[in-house]
Amino acid sequence: MEYNPFSYDVHDDPYPIYRWLRDEAPCYHNPEIGFYALSRFDDVWDATLDWETYSSSAGPSIEQVQADVEALSIIAMDPPRHTRIRNIVSRGFTPRRISALEPEIRRIARRHLDPLVGRNGCDLLKEFAALLPMDVISALLGIPDDAREQVRDWADVLLQRDPDRPEPPASAVAAREQSHAFMREILAKRRAQPQDDLISLIAHAEFIDENECVTRLTDDEVVGFCSLLAAAGNETTTKLIGNGAVMLAQHPGQRERLWRQPDLTPQAVEEMLRFDAPSQYQGRITMRDVEIHGCTIPRGARVIFVTGAACHDEREFENPDVFDITRRPERNLYFGYGHHFCIGKSLARLETRVAFEEISKSFPEYELVEGGLARNHQAHVRGYSSVQITF
Repeated sequence: MEYNPFSYDVHDDPYPIYRWLRDEAPCYHNPEIGFYALSRFDDVWDATLDWETYSSSAGPSIEQVQADVEALSIIAMDPPRHTRIRNIVSRGFTPRRISALEPEIRRIARRHLDPLVGRNGCDLLKEFAALLPMDVISALLGIPDDAREQVRDWADVLLQRDPDRPEPPASAVAAREQSHAFMREILAKRRAQPQDDLISLIAHAEFIDENECVTRLTDDEVVGFCSLLAAAGNETTTKLIGNGAVMLAQHPGQRERLWRQPDLTPQAVEEMLRFDAPSQYQGRITMRDVEIHGCTIPRGARVIFVTGAACHDEREFENPDVFDITRRPERNLYFGYGHHFCIGKSLARLETRVAFEEISKSFPEYELVEGGLARNHQAHVRGYSSVQITF
């Protein structure tokens, strides 16, 4: 059996091959594409902590080219530089700052949901799930209202891949360049006139570099990170809301219980993340030879941590293929772990909780339209481009 993460068949349903990986090839090698894969929970957990062996310096995707890596900011860094830069950015994601966003997130959610209520149905992905996260991360960053749709489109195109092809198509490369050019325009304005937004905070923050000198991030570093936030803060949460809406429709008993017991919503969001997470794998590069499961991964090899498989590992989870909104796992990997634990995890959780609280008020008995699901074929992000519902 072959594991090709760029295959559209794998995108449609990766979980049977994930089981095969865990049971038969826990250290899998694909020589044609050129990567190794770890799929068991404990293996991924331990490897994620071992940044000195599994470096992030080549970027999170196995198809990354140098131009991409240079644009990826802290997700393509290891400590100690990663730690310094992350500490700057973390100032914009404090618990107090994130919790204070809830009224605004709820207002944005209602602004998009209210026009849909009087209709017979909608495309929940395009008309709600894709709009809410972009509005929220744009407000946080300081992206103007009239530019948000364009930034969202760039983020969508940037991650698209052709069938069975690992390299980014020309359209993805162009989208990255256009997105960065746009961020440079905003940065120039914030350098001159700071505002109360994350771009200004990052642009003007000072830190101690490796030479013990006080410095600021370069324009390239600020643009790289803000572009990353605009894409990741939109794309993965959009997919999480869309995936979650499909899960609830396909498990009506679970949905009915959730609507009856809204205090279960935070747990339900965690189960959505475990059961069908937007981020399915994260790439690394080995800094030394590694022996695991009788397999030698040589120094300089690309390795992916298949967290989508690890979160269905029966060695860690009881009945992992059952969607259970009351589940309380002791450990999770869907936001990463260790140094690269997702910096926006609290914001994603808050947005998704609010989204489903408001969906339950707007159309609690929605149903999926037959043939109304369309998948978005991206590098390592799993989700839909269309989720059509009736209500």
